[in-house]
Amino acid sequence: MSEMIKEFNDYRSRMNEVILSKNNLVMKRFWSLDNQAYADGALPTKTKELLGLVASMVLRCDDCIK
Repeated sequence: MSEMIKEFNDYRSRMNEVILSKNNLVMKRFWSLDNQAYADGALPTKTKELLGLVASMVLRCDDCIK
């Protein structure tokens, strides 16, 4: 299982680099919003991550769950 996670994370990192290299303003703004949403605030980051996982399970987003 850990090899599958490593492969997924490696793939995700490569794709993130490709997407960000395209200089797409909309995607950069979306990623910035995503980063800001998970910052500590009224709820701790770990709580927000858990809520995101629950939402991913309800929506059955396998990519998000991984």
